[in-house]
Amino acid sequence: MTKERTELATPYLSGLLEFWLTKSVAGRPPVPSSIAPADLRPWKDNIAVFEVIGEEAGTFVYSYYGKALATAFGQSRLGATLDDLPPEQRALLQPEYETVRRERLPVARVHTAVFGGRTRSFERLVLPMSSDGVSIDKLLVAAYEMTPRELAARPPLQSLGPGGSSSGPVPLTVQKPGASV
Repeated sequence: MTKERTELATPYLSGLLEFWLTKSVAGRPPVPSSIAPADLRPWKDNIAVFEVIGEEAGTFVYSYYGKALATAFGQSRLGATLDDLPPEQRALLQPEYETVRRERLPVARVHTAVFGGRTRSFERLVLPMSSDGVSIDKLLVAAYEMTPRELAARPPLQSLGPGGSSSGPVPLTVQKPGASV
């Protein structure tokens, strides 16, 4: 399935999406073991990795939490689950992560909210991974704070649902040039 691709405003996220595409095989999300920790070095401070436990309504457990995220949000969430988040935050993330699991496609979103007493905007990218080629058992999530200039320059993202001050999650094209889906 091919979805509309929306250009990412953050070059690091574009680079991570391209890297993820190189690790995808035959239209399937990458196998986590095909990605060495050193491969993620350019993004390591701005990523979180989730282990997905359970089949239907999964439990998402933070198995890695980058230093820039811990600084931006005031704490590391390593070992925590989405259930440990405030209800409004969980209500935003849980359906997004379930959509990535179900659709097996990356999604991107810009989220603006008050963090640490000030309004900030982050562009986010959620990438599925599958150890067995069938079930999505890991999510690689990256978030980069956007400057006011980046926010003003980016075209609006298509919203797929209510998001308050967030652009809804936008599925991204994952088809490589010359590949069939």
